[in-house]
Amino acid sequence: MTKYKLFAFILLCIASLAGTLFAAEFPVTVRDGLGRRVTVYRIPKRIVSTVPSNTEILYDLGLKDKVIGVTAHCGKTCDIAGKKVMGGWADRTALEKEIADLRPDLVLAFGGLQAPLAEAMDKLNITTFVFFPKTVDETLEQILQVGRLTGKGAEAQAIVDKCQNNLKALEEKLKDIPREKRLKCLRLMSTEAMVIGGTSFQNDFIKRAGGINIFEDIREDYPVVSLEEVRARDPQIIILNHDDEQEAIAWFLAQPGWNELRAAKEKRLISVSCDYICHPNTRVDRTVEMLSQRFYLGKFTPIHKGKK
Repeated sequence: MTKYKLFAFILLCIASLAGTLFAAEFPVTVRDGLGRRVTVYRIPKRIVSTVPSNTEILYDLGLKDKVIGVTAHCGKTCDIAGKKVMGGWADRTALEKEIADLRPDLVLAFGGLQAPLAEAMDKLNITTFVFFPKTVDETLEQILQVGRLTGKGAEAQAIVDKCQNNLKALEEKLKDIPREKRLKCLRLMSTEAMVIGGTSFQNDFIKRAGGINIFEDIREDYPVVSLEEVRARDPQIIILNHDDEQEAIAWFLAQPGWNELRAAKEKRLISVSCDYICHPNTRVDRTVEMLSQRFYLGKFTPIHKGKK
């Protein structure tokens, strides 16, 4: 055997061994955000994402080329050129049909309104992982599970490690602020006085950023409250929900009664788009850092440079 043939033979053996070891990672079984057992038997090649935060996770794991279907909402934060754009994610019936037509081997859905989608996909033998974290830690844990399901376990672990290190650094910077000195926050989600309760993952964002959600005792995700309830809890800062901060503040200051709250009088009004705080994704550390910077007005040197 010539040295060239020997070299080729060695390469073939190495490739074969690598393929065997790689294949041995599958099938993979994990539990999703609803506690369901989800099994994949091979690396998915056709993935559908039904919310922007899921698309962001898949892209950050290096799976953009395997994502074949997204919703129109995903286009705000991700490049969806060349993807099948499905209808609004709240229209379950239409979404089910569009997903089925794509014949994916993995669907990454979300909980809440979309929770029943998993059962519908099961009936069609379409594997579905429901992403539904309630905290930052649960977000990172579910990212690891998605990494395992998609053959991107190492990439997911690297992302999670980085997030955890940054979050620990932020926690260290905040540790000297006692609870009684931490800002009492109101996150106002809509003009109908929908706020965040203690079971929303946004509650954990605020807590980790050094704030206290004034409605953290309500064991709901998004309760609707009255002006009287808000006034009684007297928030020190109000976090509005709009892309344009100046527009949001101007709207709020025009609302009778609301503009008499202490936070309004002291000009402690900010607006944080749902593109950030509503997305449990691979950038949760950046979201927490951004909030802490807004809460404490430059008290800390940013861990991340530039915009998110």
